[in-house]
Amino acid sequence: MRDSDVSQTQSPATTSGNTSATCLSVTIEQLVEHSNGTTIEQPADEEKSMDTRLTYVGAFVLMFAVGLNTALDGIVYFPIAQHFNDIQRASWIVNSYLITTTALQPIYGKCSDIVGRVPILALSVIFMFIGSLLSGVSSSMDMIIVSRAIQGIGGAGMYTLVNIIIADLFPERKRGELMSYSSASWSFASAAGTIIGGAIVEKSTWRVVFWVNVATSVLSGAVIATIMRLPKPSGTRREKLDRVDFGGSVISLASIVLVLLALSWGGQQYPWSSARVISCIVVGVAIGILFVYYEANHPKEPILPMYLFKTRNVALAVLGHLVFGAVTYAPLIFIPQWALVVKNTTPITSGLYTMPLPIAEGFAVVIAGVLVTRFGRYRECLWFGGTCLLVAATLLITLHRNTHSAEVIGIMVLYGIGFGACIQTLILTAQVGAAGRDSATVTTACLFMRSLGGMIVVAVMSTVSENKRKTEFAKVMALFPNYADSIARISKSQSLIHRIALPDEVFHRIVEVFMKSMRSAFTALVPFSVLFFLAVLFVEHKRLNTVKKITIQ
Repeated sequence: MRDSDVSQTQSPATTSGNTSATCLSVTIEQLVEHSNGTTIEQPADEEKSMDTRLTYVGAFVLMFAVGLNTALDGIVYFPIAQHFNDIQRASWIVNSYLITTTALQPIYGKCSDIVGRVPILALSVIFMFIGSLLSGVSSSMDMIIVSRAIQGIGGAGMYTLVNIIIADLFPERKRGELMSYSSASWSFASAAGTIIGGAIVEKSTWRVVFWVNVATSVLSGAVIATIMRLPKPSGTRREKLDRVDFGGSVISLASIVLVLLALSWGGQQYPWSSARVISCIVVGVAIGILFVYYEANHPKEPILPMYLFKTRNVALAVLGHLVFGAVTYAPLIFIPQWALVVKNTTPITSGLYTMPLPIAEGFAVVIAGVLVTRFGRYRECLWFGGTCLLVAATLLITLHRNTHSAEVIGIMVLYGIGFGACIQTLILTAQVGAAGRDSATVTTACLFMRSLGGMIVVAVMSTVSENKRKTEFAKVMALFPNYADSIARISKSQSLIHRIALPDEVFHRIVEVFMKSMRSAFTALVPFSVLFFLAVLFVEHKRLNTVKKITIQ
């Protein structure tokens, strides 16, 4: 694993040979941009160099590995909880990963600016390897939860840095297409992981999933060691250490972890009104306000410079990712639940209901990327994608017990098209609006907000669904007092609905309770999709540069 020694500090006036000749053809607009330190001339052969091509291939492979791991891990959390006889903490197998992934995303971007992309990426893979190995040999629920948290540390860096690296390699005009290919690799890996994970759970042991994670981590490490070539940041070790925003890192971690703990606990392990949940929210938000003040006034190189939000498109893209994460994450969690309870499917079949989403997203993101590169327009893709997501989220409310599979597939395809049209163009919107030196920062901010949005919507929809379920179950128990005990057991564990023998009338009433609770959750999703549509509606079009910004200094 080595970094190339390509210099990024030469100006057009001092560059010699062929580069000088190339600079003579730069437009007046590009020269003005360059004088402001935001772009650098991109020689025609640089994009086609072997190092650039190999690095992009490496990024493509890493994105596929992250997508596969994420899909596999999402399949096995319930069988793991059953193995350790701890169903109550099943969600923490997922939440522990999400908390560390979300909390560390803002820090990875700035650290890679200072230390270098390749070393930080390698460190991420090491964490993923260790977490996967420990998960595979876990002997208790506590051990698997901690191991998954370690995996999350690695997953945060791998996914974040792949998106940053593509911005390092290519100018904005070409980036749309190439970002779309890497995103498509993640989508198709997710679809494949759903099938593979289901087969592993049904035919083998859940531990095999983590051995697959170990294998992909080794592959990722080999890719980084052999073909990843990126410029080194300048400065001595002491100078780099002085640039690290230790204070901001500690404050942001404390704030994010407290808020995420509240979202994970609220309505599940503890009531939202409990002192533990409320204190986490209040203290987390207070520390978050302190973080904003600290970042605006103290560090030389803040993790999240507040001046970025003075740019309209950056603010809309970063905040838009919050509701985008909510809108796109919700069906992946709640559609399988709907299929399991209402349609009485198997765990594998329930996962297949969502498979059209990543497949459609994979094709849509490539088409959107090609169109952006061809025409230099990205705002229209956001408008189209936002409309698709709004319509798809609204159609979820129409689902019922007798809904045909083709209808669900159609909604998921529409969801995937909207997802694909927006997932990379929204990041590109932020990158275009920021200077090159802030490219990694805005990218990580967007990805962090997307992850946070996913956790927020799960908390909101779960709470809405649970409240509706409690109300409706109380009515059913009052209507059928002779079966109150069985109904109460089913209300606490929905998996019992198809195991306990009940009269048809009682059974149908209980299924209807779950359907009503799901419908209320889907209704709660609609405002998120409306907010996302409004956010992208006000995005301004900015010209895509055909020269590459200086992203590593």
